[in-house]
Amino acid sequence: RLGHCIDLIEGCIHPIIIIMGFGGKKSKRKSKKELAQTKSLPSSYDTIDNVDDFVGSGRRVSCISLGTGSFTATGVLNVTKSTRNLLGSDDQTRDESPTSSYDDVTGGVAAAVSRQLSPVNDVELSRSLSPSIYIRTADLPTMKESASSFMRLSSSEIAESDWVDHIHKPSSTPPLPSIDNDPREGWVALDDGNGNKAPLTKVAMQALVSAGLEASLDQNMWTANGPTSKLLKSGVWNDTVFVSYDKQQPIPAPHARGTKGEMDVLVWSGTFSHKYYGSDLPAIRCEAIVNMSPKSLANLLVDSNRVKEYNKMSIGRDDIIVFQDDETCVTKVVCGRSKPPMLGKILQLKTLLHLEELPGGSQNGYVVASRAISHKNDAEAAADPKVIHSEMLMGLNIIRAVEGEPNRCVLINVNHLMSPMIPMFLAKKLGLSSAVNFINDIRSLC
Repeated sequence: RLGHCIDLIEGCIHPIIIIMGFGGKKSKRKSKKELAQTKSLPSSYDTIDNVDDFVGSGRRVSCISLGTGSFTATGVLNVTKSTRNLLGSDDQTRDESPTSSYDDVTGGVAAAVSRQLSPVNDVELSRSLSPSIYIRTADLPTMKESASSFMRLSSSEIAESDWVDHIHKPSSTPPLPSIDNDPREGWVALDDGNGNKAPLTKVAMQALVSAGLEASLDQNMWTANGPTSKLLKSGVWNDTVFVSYDKQQPIPAPHARGTKGEMDVLVWSGTFSHKYYGSDLPAIRCEAIVNMSPKSLANLLVDSNRVKEYNKMSIGRDDIIVFQDDETCVTKVVCGRSKPPMLGKILQLKTLLHLEELPGGSQNGYVVASRAISHKNDAEAAADPKVIHSEMLMGLNIIRAVEGEPNRCVLINVNHLMSPMIPMFLAKKLGLSSAVNFINDIRSLC
């Protein structure tokens, strides 16, 4: 009886050995020692459980190596064939048995197989990934095409027809049972189930940042409140507000340090026009001077251990998984919890948090983007009556460097939040006041 065994070890970074086993007739000898005498399988090899079934039944096993390989970043196993003339009839094409009677059996099986199978060519096998974290992307204009381009360029070993939903392409199929079906949505996996990025994570980050930066500059989207309209009419902020990031240079501060005007907070409200999930909810944009270097402010916002410094209602924020954390980029999934006064319940947000430099590099500033994620454990957490789950549909903190003043920056905050605790008629009012409070709490640390 012929058995093929491919041992795919999820997350393994070591070379994978692919073997083909030939089962022989029952033998009087049933020890593992005899099994270890096969030449292609080292005696130190820790056999799997079902080998005992073979040995215990008196069945002898002989193995030959078909080749070795390794996994790519996109979950594909590339295998290089063995240099031997596999499945042939000479002594080197199969493992010799210690007894001539067994040799006759395996020789016959190998000869029969050699008539049916050709020598091994390069093999490509998709590894089964088990993501646990997903993100919505339908409202990100560049996502779908960018994902397709990325996969074609980086994963030519996978045929487009073999692309897996959520992992290799956005999909409207709900990735978790707790998610309602929306045929217009585009869900993407962020992790591979082993603590690493999924293939499209970087593409999703680029699409999220691109959409966020574009929205922050869309003047047609935003309506200034009364005090902000008066400040804008003065013309003082003309060279600072809605300045394109493509200029790739620091911007001037409208007020000198220490003057009354530097405490201004400009606030707008608006709605996203994409018509996807949450588009009916108001979004808030605010802009203000902060007397802190862009790098210091960026570090403050991504450090989960420092949230309580500027959010007095916070009871902690934990990093669920960190994909990248270096000087120029941070990508992680966090779970933040706060306890608003008089609510009596805990407000929880699970979000993707991503930091990168603005176009042109760190001398121009940073952007910190965030978005709600769906986690496989959400269903269990939803059963807790003491917790209210909110979603950050689009969170953005753009930290722009100020010309000639390395210890100052202009902070632009975009906040698009969905929370069951906030009635629709109060969402805009609470959003405006919360935006101003956020800026002032940051300023209190300067």
